[in-house]
Amino acid sequence: MDNYTVLIIKDNSQRFNITQLCSNLNWRDSLETLGMEFSFDVARNIEDKYMVNWDLVEIGDKVIFANNNVEIFRGIITDLLTERYKKSVTAFDYAFYLNQSRIIIQFRKTSATDAIKQLCSKFNVPIGNVTNISTQITKIYKDKTVAEIIKDILEQATNELNIKYRLEMRKGKLYIEKYTDLIVKPTFQPASNITSFNIFDAIGNISKTESIRDMRNSILITSSDEKSSRVIATAKDDKNIAKFGLLQDVESVDNKDIAQAQNIARNKLKELNKVNEDITLELLGDDKVRSGRILEINNDSFGLNGQYLVKDCTHTYNNSIHKMNITVEKVI
Repeated sequence: MDNYTVLIIKDNSQRFNITQLCSNLNWRDSLETLGMEFSFDVARNIEDKYMVNWDLVEIGDKVIFANNNVEIFRGIITDLLTERYKKSVTAFDYAFYLNQSRIIIQFRKTSATDAIKQLCSKFNVPIGNVTNISTQITKIYKDKTVAEIIKDILEQATNELNIKYRLEMRKGKLYIEKYTDLIVKPTFQPASNITSFNIFDAIGNISKTESIRDMRNSILITSSDEKSSRVIATAKDDKNIAKFGLLQDVESVDNKDIAQAQNIARNKLKELNKVNEDITLELLGDDKVRSGRILEINNDSFGLNGQYLVKDCTHTYNNSIHKMNITVEKVI
């Protein structure tokens, strides 16, 4: 059963529990954006002698949001709207600094894991876990945010190893892990005297969209050398081309990756040669669900069966009711 708390931390490390003043709790994250956003309203009334000393929330305050003493979010207040009787607060976890800070850095045959650790060290970002990624990085990055560099490093690793990775902050620390390591089985407990149940037994709403706009059934790999236009590797699906028509993509690789070109082509084709399906579900909430998690879903009416990757996740908690909206795609 849910028991949420909201704490704010001042520069002098003073902590204040403002849970009783908060409403409209909302937290969300997405594979497309690095970091989690947490927003809420906090009551205020400087004309009320009992509340005047509780107008505490300020821009730059730190926030810890937890459920039954299990931390869900830790971050900094980045936006604040003040009205007569409330403040509307938006906070981001500490990936905010990775999104905002730019750097110039060069890597020479540095493993992806070590390259990411070097970046975090320069910006004092604590690391929870960075899984071992053997891909060698040789590249100069200029005028790029730290988040953009890390995403590029992980993309190189995915192209070479055909493994997808999830980057996120938890309890103020950076975690980079394989998607397959993040399988969860969400449940919901409506009251302390009622047994929890599988949330997919009580789906509120469900919809599925299908598209071939991002499909690519032919991949060409070329050298990044501007003096050469030679195709060094190809991969295609003739059966798919016959059905949907030729949908081609061209990828360029550095000289150091030419030996991996055919492998990169095959992995890119495997990733892109599909009808994209996005399934959106409205469900009762479970804090374990967030983007990058793998869920087991079986729903005959929509032909859903197997493992699905959470692409977007929005939680809401209002009037003691926890709900969430998620968008998922089939794990191939």
